[in-house]
Amino acid sequence: MEKRAIPDALLYDCRDYWIRVDREVVIGLTDRGQGHIGDIIYLEISPAGTAVRQGGRCGSIESGKWVGSILAPVSGVIVETNREAEADPHRVNADPFGSGWLYRMAPTDRKEIDDLMDFSAYRAWVEERSRLEEQDGEGS
Repeated sequence: MEKRAIPDALLYDCRDYWIRVDREVVIGLTDRGQGHIGDIIYLEISPAGTAVRQGGRCGSIESGKWVGSILAPVSGVIVETNREAEADPHRVNADPFGSGWLYRMAPTDRKEIDDLMDFSAYRAWVEERSRLEEQDGEGS
């Protein structure tokens, strides 16, 4: 099983997004998430002022092997997007917890934040997912 970074000062969701909470929240893709996607070649995030609901689409992400949606781990209004990462999507691969952050939002339902996973819960979730993926690979 490949070891991936999991900073302990962040919260996480089951779609491999990390969330840093202050008055606003900063959201990015975890090391595990960017690793599963592969080399990111395209990134588009909904503009500031866009309201999104938890689990709602707020952008697009593409690699050489995958095209998908960026989903919001909590409900809120996007207040800033990472234009540098949109211009150079590889930042998400190179520094997912730093210069590769995706967007900043003002949360509209702080109770949703309480349902996110802390470091230890996310680490356990990742270990279980990895174990299941290894089992699936053995059965192929």
